Amino acid sequence: MKTIELINPELIEILDRWMDFYDKNCPPSLPMDERRFGDRDMDYYCSEEYLREVQAKGEDHKGPPEYAKVCDFHLTHGVPKEVRRESMKTCAELSAWLCAKFNAVHVYYPAGGFMSWHNNWDCPGYNILLSYSNACGFFKHLDEDGDVVTINDPIGWSCKIGYYGGKDETPYWHTAGSRGPRQTFGFVIPDESLWEEMIEDISC
Repeated sequence: MKTIELINPELIEILDRWMDFYDKNCPPSLPMDERRFGDRDMDYYCSEEYLREVQAKGEDHKGPPEYAKVCDFHLTHGVPKEVRRESMKTCAELSAWLCAKFNAVHVYYPAGGFMSWHNNWDCPGYNILLSYSNACGFFKHLDEDGDVVTINDPIGWSCKIGYYGGKDETPYWHTAGSRGPRQTFGFVIPDESLWEEMIEDISC
């Protein structure tokens, strides 16, 4: 996973419109599916100890995170209708700008929110992640040498790009969490050449 330092102002404009709407219209707390919280906290589910535990499951790990403390703006029950509509509108606008095959996720992390270690091998592809944070969030992944690499969020919007392999490839293990409010939009790009073009556009 790599980070793009400078993001195209056109893309920032779309993202900032969402944040303006969010700040004015979202309730102080958003609903979350407590059945996915597990019985431990962010520090455990984002730890190397848990990584080894889920890796040991082999193909019994389905791909998505088995535990999460987030609000999915599209899927979580109880998200206000106008907020869900605006999120879907923003995702459609971002998907068109990025030429994305589909919007994989738009989630909110509260303080202590997380997505446990997982590999998305059920949905391989070239990915673009756009996150907003007050420098309180992080993204961890396992590199080619088997070492855990941590990418800490800067203040404001940040962009990460990478490829998630399928079951017949090297799995891409990753996790994310935050000690304060954080949001992430995730997109899948259909092919490598288009993905590379989008990286150039994002970096302008």
